Amino acid sequence: MDSLSEICSSASNCRDCDLHFSRKRVVCGAGPSEARIMIIGEAPGSAEDEKGIPFVGRSGKLLDSVLKSVGMQRDQIYITNSVKCRPKLGMTPKRNEIKTCAGYLEMELSAVSPMLVVPMGNSALTSLGFILKRKFDRISEIVGKVIETDGFFIFPQFHPAAILRNPKRKEYFQEYFKMAKELLDDLGDLSRDEIISKYRVARP
Repeated sequence: MDSLSEICSSASNCRDCDLHFSRKRVVCGAGPSEARIMIIGEAPGSAEDEKGIPFVGRSGKLLDSVLKSVGMQRDQIYITNSVKCRPKLGMTPKRNEIKTCAGYLEMELSAVSPMLVVPMGNSALTSLGFILKRKFDRISEIVGKVIETDGFFIFPQFHPAAILRNPKRKEYFQEYFKMAKELLDDLGDLSRDEIISKYRVARP
């Protein structure tokens, strides 16, 4: 299974966990297949469940405004979630649900082959952990740190929903995305060793 459309088609027919009972639509990732950066969120909300598009609700509007403020264009970013179906109202995805859906995220990573991956929140980190077979610290402990993997760099970020709950963090949220933009630009200009030195990259 190579193309994003094939991955989405497979996910749309998925019944492998209980999340398919609470969804209206499967929300596949969106963005160019050649994107240099991939953003991973937690799960679809009500707006996403209605439209079948990731990050179109309140969190999405905040994300869009911050991306624009730092000079990043959403249409050049691949955006997806750790799970493709909306959990029951007010619930976060369970660990086994994230694990079940991690296969789709792994296929998305393979299809897009981004240089930089921005997991927003603990669910996204958990999903990457299943894929990379490693355990990450909680987002509050590694937010804003650059982590190296075999195929790409990881730059953990708070989830926009956490910023909406605590607006005092918005300044940090914006600053971290400014750093992500700088890192992405540097990935096109600097060597791997220069990136590791400049950003004090954490090794696996």
